[in-house]
Amino acid sequence: MPLSSQRLARNQVIFREVNERLRALADAVPDGKTDYLCECSDVECTDKIELRLLEYESVRARPWTFFIVPGHERLEVERIVNELASYMVVEKIVPLDETATQALTSTDEKWSGREL
Repeated sequence: MPLSSQRLARNQVIFREVNERLRALADAVPDGKTDYLCECSDVECTDKIELRLLEYESVRARPWTFFIVPGHERLEVERIVNELASYMVVEKIVPLDETATQALTSTDEKWSGREL
């Protein structure tokens, strides 16, 4: 049974919450790189993306954007915003339910409005 667009989008929110915890650990090495989980819609994905803190924060500054491994995009729920050598930035194009929206905006409040 195919997953609904809502479920695919919520999967990305789950990965974002895990990455927020990893980001807190990255504070100890602000100029170094940290491995984050791919924030694609596949709940079984365990691929990692190595990012500098500034790269992570630039994606977080926009609540509806996520970083994923190239080839993991699902164009039925997201559009490609930026393609880099080791990762892509995608933006959600499907509306999220209230719980997912609240999770996104609560983790991203601290990033919006920051100078990057």
